[in-house]
Amino acid sequence: MCRRTSRKPSVSIPSSRPPGGRPGRPRCRHYDGEPSPGRSGPAVTAPLDVHRVGDIVRLTLATPRRKNALSLQVLGALSGALRDLGTDIAGVLLTGGPDIFSAGADFADLTGTVADIAVDDAVADVADAIAAAPVPVIAAIEGPCMGAAVHLALTCDARIIGESGYLQVPAVRLGLLYNPEAVRWLSANYPRDSVRRMLVIGERFGAQDAQRAGLVSRVVPAGEAATQAATMLAALSPEHRRATAYTRALLHEAESAIPDPDERWQRRRRELLDSPARAQAVAQARRKHLHHNPSDD
Repeated sequence: MCRRTSRKPSVSIPSSRPPGGRPGRPRCRHYDGEPSPGRSGPAVTAPLDVHRVGDIVRLTLATPRRKNALSLQVLGALSGALRDLGTDIAGVLLTGGPDIFSAGADFADLTGTVADIAVDDAVADVADAIAAAPVPVIAAIEGPCMGAAVHLALTCDARIIGESGYLQVPAVRLGLLYNPEAVRWLSANYPRDSVRRMLVIGERFGAQDAQRAGLVSRVVPAGEAATQAATMLAALSPEHRRATAYTRALLHEAESAIPDPDERWQRRRRELLDSPARAQAVAQARRKHLHHNPSDD
């Protein structure tokens, strides 16, 4: 889980022209992203579904058999889709489907060494793309939302969660110190108690607990998160897209004006990434995830 606070991506300002195509006509495409090196098992294709209806673009993580894990391929597809939004939309809905948002980083891509910084960088790129979007991005969460997926959801403008959903960041169990820039950003933008419970203790926040902790915006009946998020986005006025884009850009600049942690924290992070304890924890977790049978869920 990583957020680059020092980089200020440019923000596209939407034009006032109406959306192309017939109103309400859905348009779909798939983003394949880049293949993940060293992946075992069958290749993952079209890991992200991009579906447009009217002014809203819906991005759906589309690898449910892998619990929508955030592989390098999936992260690349997300980043590409977010940076290719165009200027004729009102908002983006990010979801993982009706049963699970995402299990977090894909253990098939983790090595248990300092090389895993590449995964952090890919997560950071998606977080930057969300922040740089010219329109609001809302996360619709059903079921588990874990690890790096929690950070991506927290980067969105709002989070709608179904009653059966939950948030959890079990990084410390993998011997991991998150990127210090990400920790600094989270501690500056979310309640101190909630961030410590999430990162230090690894507490699981059920839907109601997450709302009380200030981590989600609204709790809805299970299965209705995407519908409620779409309703929220539909209320946005197309005539005010420019004002919305400027406001998001200003907020992003304010949130990014956080001093970067000094090098000693990056050094400690690299030491933990390369530690034998973390290598063992990642190996055990990889075996568990790669041999998991989806029918057991």
